[in-house]
Amino acid sequence: MSAELSRFLGFAFANADVLIEVRAGGTISFATGAVQHLLGVREAALIGQPIEMAIAPGDRGLVQRLLRTLGPNCRLTPRTVTLSVQNRAAVLSGYRLGSSQSVQLTLTKVNSLATSSPTADRDQQTGLVQSDAFQNQLAERFGLDGEVGAPKLSLVKIADFGEVRSRLSQEAMARLLAEIGALLRVHAADDSLAARLGEDRFGLVHSDAVDVGAIRSEIQATGRAIDPGAPPLTVQNSTIDLASPGLSREDAGRVLLFTVRRFAEEEHTSEISTMTDALQVLVDQTVNRVAKLRSTITGQRLSLQYQPIVSIADRSLHHFEALARFPDAAAGPTIAFAESVGLVQDVDLMVAQKAIDELLAPSAKEELKIAVNMSAASLGSDIFVAAYRKLINRFAFVAPRLLIEVTESSTITDLERAARILNDFRNGGQVICLDDFGAGAASFPYLQALPVDFVKIDGSYIKRLGQSRRDDAILRGMVGLSRDIGVKTIAEMVETVEQANQIMAFGIDFGQGYLFGRPENTPSYTPAGPIGVGKRKGARETWG
Repeated sequence: MSAELSRFLGFAFANADVLIEVRAGGTISFATGAVQHLLGVREAALIGQPIEMAIAPGDRGLVQRLLRTLGPNCRLTPRTVTLSVQNRAAVLSGYRLGSSQSVQLTLTKVNSLATSSPTADRDQQTGLVQSDAFQNQLAERFGLDGEVGAPKLSLVKIADFGEVRSRLSQEAMARLLAEIGALLRVHAADDSLAARLGEDRFGLVHSDAVDVGAIRSEIQATGRAIDPGAPPLTVQNSTIDLASPGLSREDAGRVLLFTVRRFAEEEHTSEISTMTDALQVLVDQTVNRVAKLRSTITGQRLSLQYQPIVSIADRSLHHFEALARFPDAAAGPTIAFAESVGLVQDVDLMVAQKAIDELLAPSAKEELKIAVNMSAASLGSDIFVAAYRKLINRFAFVAPRLLIEVTESSTITDLERAARILNDFRNGGQVICLDDFGAGAASFPYLQALPVDFVKIDGSYIKRLGQSRRDDAILRGMVGLSRDIGVKTIAEMVETVEQANQIMAFGIDFGQGYLFGRPENTPSYTPAGPIGVGKRKGARETWG
């Protein structure tokens, strides 16, 4: 080996683990370096093989396109790809010298301790990131002007996707999707900003220099090459200028996410060409939704349903949870919207008032107890806390029968303040429950900081009972921790006797779910006996 060649190899290996030369057509003509370690084969085994053998299926289309489009004396922008060996991540770089038909590539292993799995959150057919991951990227990185330069968001739809899929073979459809994914990834600002938003629709953030019309034409050309005799693909696209119309970063990100979700949910985006357009549509929709929600609140059209929470051991009733119901709207999304526009405090206060009305009803039994949700956003509002105290002080004699479930749908920013408020409520006789325990990262800090009597274990653990040793171990750990600090446990989403028997074995105290009763318009409960055994003589049927 000449001194000059040795020097060049030394420079190359200073930054790379493997060197590969690829000829026209994509076959490997030369390989050296840590080939065995990185690719799992010896150097000689690579010679004459297609470069795709070293790359995982989800990235093969991307690598093929990069090699095809790399011009003379051009450098390949470094990209993280997944290798075929153990889904290992590596940075791919390269250069085409002059008009040579060969391309020199380098592969550099990515530290697995510092990088998440490269295949996580990616669509397997296209290699594009999935919709949720794309939206998270937009939320975290809005304000890309410094990174991309005049960034734009393009939304692309194949209008006749169903028809195309029905006439193409499975192999041909896989080729089409892989080519579309590779094309969008090549033109995106980076690999995390090109996404599959739905079966037939895609999105990418790109610089102003990218010609989206050319992308549309190339998708159509790809369709013709794969299915020559068929009509051309109907490709629609809409491009949005991401220049923020004087909004805060948070609000601008919210507008952008609204636009992407609207497109992903098959609503029209043709009236949106700039962030200002998107803002106007969002503002109009928000104003309408706020007016509708406020009308529901002021018109007292919010109603409650009641679901029983019972002792696992003997199925005796402990209390009911009051569940808000809205006319012509699902409760979960409506409450999330109420939080985002600052109306959740009004909702929480109305639910508490209606629950108190139920406790004061002539037909209500003295042992009746009702739990109401209190959003973290409400707990953080001085106005709400003052209004809630005033309400409770008016009906102090029923306070011990009105439980509070603190929900974690938004973050409690001042735990010391929240602890003081909840302690004040407890001193007035109220019982405190921490809802959705185990679902969010803040659950354990909340348990550590807040004075609670119960934790309601998130239903996802109950639904997965017996399916994961890890989840079951975490569930047992949460139950043990709660028991050790004197906090009772409630399992939600209990639907089968088998689940009830298992959580009783784990030591969970109370359960809620369809096994014990569905939400009803009035708080009523008929016990069905203990779990797994005949009803014990003398078992209590009140909350106890």
